[in-house]
Amino acid sequence: MQTDSPHIVEHASGVLGGLPDAPVRAGPYVVTLTRLPTRLRLPPHFHRQATLNVVLDGEYSETIGRGAAPTFGPATMIAKPAGTVHSNQVGTASVECLVIEVPDESLSGSDLLARRSAMIAKAGGRLRAELARRDDITPLAVEALVLELLGELGEEAPPPGSSRRWLDRARDLLHDEPGPRALADLAREVGRHPIYLARAFRARFGSSVGEYARCLRVERARRLLHHRSPSLSEVAARAGYSDQSHLTRDFRRSFGQSPGSYRKLIRRVP
Repeated sequence: MQTDSPHIVEHASGVLGGLPDAPVRAGPYVVTLTRLPTRLRLPPHFHRQATLNVVLDGEYSETIGRGAAPTFGPATMIAKPAGTVHSNQVGTASVECLVIEVPDESLSGSDLLARRSAMIAKAGGRLRAELARRDDITPLAVEALVLELLGELGEEAPPPGSSRRWLDRARDLLHDEPGPRALADLAREVGRHPIYLARAFRARFGSSVGEYARCLRVERARRLLHHRSPSLSEVAARAGYSDQSHLTRDFRRSFGQSPGSYRKLIRRVP
């Protein structure tokens, strides 16, 4: 027996008809990469959580109630408050998108909202890379990128090149404490909203909080390798890595060689 009642999607990983990867939880946010096959039709449904959909590749149409069915393509972010009933249709090309569960209050008082920008394209690409990378800094990096996306829903962006002292304080805290920390904690210590911190930090320093923290950590490890005493596992621990394999992966990406090879090389230098 058929019913007109919309389906309830409890979590983004259960997107109807999608092929999701394992989600990543970052602070209050849950991010899932999902793929929608060609010609997929999703019946009316709603999410219990407010969601952001970031289209990475392909395009799909979305119908809200009896309204028109706009088509959303790459670099588009669609924000839906919790309980928004909608249906979708995928065309002749498959769709890859990020589904981000956010606290209901993040989108409170707003209706369906769509934005398209170069910033969304960049943040979406960085999020996808973080989901593939999945190390112990990934939650911090993902949280910062989600906050940048949420900030894109507002009208006011932080001023480029801001020289406010609280931004320098946020940067100094990252330098002082090795290892990942929650972005919300960092924002609390400098007395700013996490969304504003995430956007202002990139505007001032040219990278997200997570990217900056990862660069600091691998540079800290490089400096430690110049000392003869610590083993590679000790270098990893002192630099803030969860294990030596994480250090090796990050070091190869940054310097094109393993930590052991780097240490042998510098020991040949008089």
